[in-house]
Amino acid sequence: MSESRFLERVQEEILRHLSEIVEFEARDPTLRNAFPTVMDVRVSPDARNAKVYVALGEQVENREKIILLFEKDRGFFRSRLAQRLVLRHTPELHFVLDETVERAMHLEHLLDEDRPGA
Repeated sequence: MSESRFLERVQEEILRHLSEIVEFEARDPTLRNAFPTVMDVRVSPDARNAKVYVALGEQVENREKIILLFEKDRGFFRSRLAQRLVLRHTPELHFVLDETVERAMHLEHLLDEDRPGA
């Protein structure tokens, strides 16, 4: 299996398992109430680090605080992930706020305002 295909499979597995862990096993009620969604995972070439892109629900006010909570609990998420993955080393997780959906909605709103008859 090529190295790039291996990394793709690792990313897919981490995304799938981490999505389940975040949704069903997160202990912090503040995290659960933020309705987080794991949008993407990018693994470093050596598979030792993984950047996890998380989108939050619309009504979440302090998004940076939520990402800090993810960072604080990353040991919990990593240990749960290690139980599910078949890898020699479970990557270190680094959580990043994914604002792609919010940006797209904002752009769509701006475009709607510029349309005639809006």
